[in-house]
Amino acid sequence: MSMSGNMAALGHTFAEDEILKNALANFAFENYEVAAYKGLIILAQHGGYSIALDPLNASLDEEARMAAWVDQSLPALTEKFLMLKRAGENPSR
Repeated sequence: MSMSGNMAALGHTFAEDEILKNALANFAFENYEVAAYKGLIILAQHGGYSIALDPLNASLDEEARMAAWVDQSLPALTEKFLMLKRAGENPSR
């Protein structure tokens, strides 16, 4: 999963709005990880892998916190991008 995140960031390198695209990709990726851990927890419950539940739930909590942080950060990041763009500065560097 980390590799796909890095590839998305690499694809945005030459975009004028690289920062925004990376933030949006990060938001999507974090929510994907949340969904993946939720699925893994269900599989562990039904497959009799109760030993995996604590680490999976811990990872789910961590990813959910990160997804919430990215979600909360997006408005300020977008505002800052717009402010710098309007001032004629390069907001993606």
